[in-house]
Amino acid sequence: MTRPVRALGLALALSLAFVLSGCGYGFTGGTVAQTEADTRLDPAFQQMAIARIENPTVEPWLEPRLRGLIRDEFTRRRLVTWVDRAKATSLLVVHIKQYTRSTQVSGQADQSLKLSTVITFSVRVHRASDNMLLWDSGEQSQGETFFPGDSDGADQRVTDMAIRRIADLLTQGY
Repeated sequence: MTRPVRALGLALALSLAFVLSGCGYGFTGGTVAQTEADTRLDPAFQQMAIARIENPTVEPWLEPRLRGLIRDEFTRRRLVTWVDRAKATSLLVVHIKQYTRSTQVSGQADQSLKLSTVITFSVRVHRASDNMLLWDSGEQSQGETFFPGDSDGADQRVTDMAIRRIADLLTQGY
């Protein structure tokens, strides 16, 4: 009796796997090589280098933080292949418009009870050969509220969410 039940269970599991794979679902961690992600960039321009991060703010940590996050997120999603600037077919430019911290809620003695941090920025991708604009994120803003004493954590969260948003925009299809 247990043999037919096992066979039926195996048949159902295989059927479910075939149905799910037919719907576009996939299993992670397998041995099948993953393909590059769908991106709004033409494959000819996926050899990328970060040209510059313009940071007019008084936050010197922003440039190296964003540079690392961009490289990690785009690599994780297989959006581009990072190369030296001389070999790049496209160049990425980040312009930070502003980075602010402000009090959201204050107490009776005018002490900050809850704060917020906001980054406003844009990202552009240019063709390396002639600097023609290939993609523009438009002005983006990302904010995070936090309690006193957690400003470093809020800085990390807001920049992480901002770069994930850019990667999402780069993979959005119309």
